[in-house]
Amino acid sequence: MKYVVIGTGEVGSIIAKDLAISEGTTQVCVGDINFAAAEKLAAEIGPLAKAVKVDIYDEEGLCNTIDGFDVVVNAVGPFYKTARYILEACLKKKLNYVDIADDSSAIIQLLEYEDRCKEAGITALISQGVSPGTTNMLGLLGSQKLDEVDEIHTSWVESALGDIGLACIWHGLEMSTGIIPQFLNGKMTDVTAATGSANIKFRKPLGEYPVHYVGHGEPVTMPRYIKANTITNRGNVWPIDHDITNYKVYEKLGLASNDILRVGDVEVVRRDITAALIIEKLGTVEAPTKDVEDPLFQVHVSVSGKKDNKDVTYVYTCFTDMNPATALSASYGAQVIARGKLTQKGLFPPEGVLDTKDFFLHLEKKGFEIYEEVIVDGVPQPEMLLEL
Repeated sequence: MKYVVIGTGEVGSIIAKDLAISEGTTQVCVGDINFAAAEKLAAEIGPLAKAVKVDIYDEEGLCNTIDGFDVVVNAVGPFYKTARYILEACLKKKLNYVDIADDSSAIIQLLEYEDRCKEAGITALISQGVSPGTTNMLGLLGSQKLDEVDEIHTSWVESALGDIGLACIWHGLEMSTGIIPQFLNGKMTDVTAATGSANIKFRKPLGEYPVHYVGHGEPVTMPRYIKANTITNRGNVWPIDHDITNYKVYEKLGLASNDILRVGDVEVVRRDITAALIIEKLGTVEAPTKDVEDPLFQVHVSVSGKKDNKDVTYVYTCFTDMNPATALSASYGAQVIARGKLTQKGLFPPEGVLDTKDFFLHLEKKGFEIYEEVIVDGVPQPEMLLEL
């Protein structure tokens, strides 16, 4: 099995390394516009790896790079800017595709390719990260245990203490400003980003923390496969000084859009100015006190409805590191396609095509601990590690 991973940042590097040690892998090509970064990653992986310089906006060069591989993994964000270029190349070369697209705007773009992927006879697995991705699968898992589903709420909190690149900031501005979709009361609804706030009880050391509506993929794709009245995604950044509602200030100043601003004789994208300012600020982020433990990346998914005529809610929580959680989910997606476990042709989010038991057993083998709490008629049952 031969894979090509485009994008050698924090997530792409972990994807490539995990694929290289997976059963049956014969080659992992790592591509990046920064050839030195690709060479460094290939050297770390060893003999199975090959480094190439690739510009995703160069269609001919991109097609030449991916030709002959079994699965192309796209780890180049922000996906509202990039995803369609790599998928277009995969369609042209009739190659299978996996990405970790998270922006709702990117996913709406990608869904327009459903028919073309099916006609080309390829499998395109989108949003195969942690949120969206693992969150979608947790929503699916809970829904499979209920007789009827009422609401699914997916939430996350990301720590600002780790290495956060420019693509993450672009994504942050995209999901936290403007108008975004949420599935409310049986229909897709446009809401103002960074509203709909709720206090969610995450795992220690974070505990209760506020989250807000953001433009992620869960509310866009999950209603296609899970019948429910409401499906949402909320998120935030820790520590609270970096609450995503702060991005609304930039929006009010007109600095959150992708429009061009002319400064003297120089033209610059407004959002690029903001992203540079935020990156500069993040370089000095410290924990509120030395005694406060970094909460890393927290996931919380609640699925409520009816089971045996009782009101039942399944609550899933996980305390992990965002980059491995995203990457190992994507690696799994690439592997099941390469091994022929997915025979469906077309474009799918994880909840539309993956097996819940196989997916979570894979994460368990990789060391992830997911907890399940069941609430029956308002009475919480003892929390336990997820059993499949």
